[in-house]
Amino acid sequence: MNKELDTLTEVLPKALDALAPQGRLAIIAFHSLEDRLVKQYFQRESQDCICPPEQPVCTCGHRATLKIISRHVIQASAEEVEINSRSRSARLRVAEKI
Repeated sequence: MNKELDTLTEVLPKALDALAPQGRLAIIAFHSLEDRLVKQYFQRESQDCICPPEQPVCTCGHRATLKIISRHVIQASAEEVEINSRSRSARLRVAEKI
């Protein structure tokens, strides 16, 4: 069985640690499950608190480490897909280390 999703889950925090402040992390996902993992990771790391909403007081101590650069996923243009059909499934997300 392929372990792309497990590998992606492991590499995202390592990639963030390797970045200098204001360094940018750009991830291209070719599958919707991969894109969802990247999106959720970027969202979580761009928030100061990740406690459940029903919890009245923050106890997690989490601080934002990323600023999302591309709010919406970046996809290949029609021209790019015409030239390179494989680019049709590519999804790009970009974030910057704080």
